[in-house]
Amino acid sequence: MDLKAIYRQLKKHRGRAKILASAIVTLKGGLPAKLVFVRDRRKKDWLALISTNIELSNEDIVRIYGKRWDIEVFFKMAKQHLKLAKEIQCRDYDALVAHTSIVFMRYMFLAYQNRIKTDNRTFGELFYACCDEVSDISFVESLYRIMTLAGDRLKTLGSYCEKTAGAFFDVIMETALQCAGLLEKRKLASNF
Repeated sequence: MDLKAIYRQLKKHRGRAKILASAIVTLKGGLPAKLVFVRDRRKKDWLALISTNIELSNEDIVRIYGKRWDIEVFFKMAKQHLKLAKEIQCRDYDALVAHTSIVFMRYMFLAYQNRIKTDNRTFGELFYACCDEVSDISFVESLYRIMTLAGDRLKTLGSYCEKTAGAFFDVIMETALQCAGLLEKRKLASNF
């Protein structure tokens, strides 16, 4: 089936919803995928987004696609306006890396200048906006991943005292949980 046929068979959300419908489909190679149909703001039509991670919610698929779109705009700007591929004629790897770095720095300077002229928000507001945008995993989850990697690294060093390292990790995790507001101060104080 093509997208139009799939869309016609789905029950649509009523009103002015951004997400019109979604469906889990199987691609030609047998791979399951999730289709999310969203309202096209430019015209009275719809757009289809596809994700091979069928566990993601419809909102997450739309949010991640929005982040990806900014990356696509960046590369278009770098190629068309900042001459990423056309400015130099060399085949040396180091020269290509240096040229790419210079083009990316040009983009960052232009984006910074544009932000200063057009955006009246303070850096604090921008910091929190960026934090909200990149929060794909929670603080506690990211800390757990870092601590797991650190523990694995300690085990490879040879002189590893599991009891001492375990106590060290417990203190760090409890402090982090307390800072995140997930653990009461009383419980933390009673452990010491």
